[in-house]
Amino acid sequence: MNQVIRYTGGNTLSYSEYGDMKGYPILVQHGMIASIYDYQLFDSLIEAKKRVICIARPGYGESSPCQMKNMAEWGMIVSVLVDNLGLSKFDVFGISSGAPYSYSIGYKLPNSVRNIYIFSGTPALYDDRVIERWPYPIKKNASITEMGKLAKDVFFSNITIEDMVKNDIRDSMRNDCFGIAQDLRIRCMDWGYKLSEIMGAVYMEHSRTDTEVPFVAAEMTAKMLPNCQLKEREGNHFSAETLDQFIKNVILKQQETQS
Repeated sequence: MNQVIRYTGGNTLSYSEYGDMKGYPILVQHGMIASIYDYQLFDSLIEAKKRVICIARPGYGESSPCQMKNMAEWGMIVSVLVDNLGLSKFDVFGISSGAPYSYSIGYKLPNSVRNIYIFSGTPALYDDRVIERWPYPIKKNASITEMGKLAKDVFFSNITIEDMVKNDIRDSMRNDCFGIAQDLRIRCMDWGYKLSEIMGAVYMEHSRTDTEVPFVAAEMTAKMLPNCQLKEREGNHFSAETLDQFIKNVILKQQETQS
């Protein structure tokens, strides 16, 4: 069920909750092309009676296209939701481009975040050494308009009518692709925090043959985190099957040891 809260400046933050409302909370930070309505990706968490809270970043779905100055601001926005829901302890689950936003929550709310789980995460692109390993062009301080055009050209130039009704395509294209544009813009800027400042446990999984996010960049990012375990896997950057395996073999197993 989709719900909306308001935060600074009258902006709206959209989120959906699934599973057992009395279960242990897991805040999901979605990927670049995604929708908070695609709950089937988290069936294993739902079946395990976890409280799955999927949050739409600014510009995605019904969340306001609020321009953020850096990644750190996301932690402040989510803290409003955490207070609203009365959450004292929870885990954070970041998928692909949701990784920096997951770290931001861990940075802002260190006493509330128990674990951070990262699946095929965007690396620390604020660091020039990591950027050297990044296979795509980088334009620091690009405008939202420039990045919005790039998003449409790269991701949506050949979509079909059938694609337009899919949750992930529809919600990612909202507000003239603002959500993707902002992600492309701020992930290569100063994040407003350093990964070395995040003391909590991070469980990261990445494919050595990932053609979208090089494994070496994930390795470098993992080494910046004081308490990170990086696990290699086979396969590509993302599939529903490998995501489900990560949920079962990493998230649920780790939670069993802490229940």
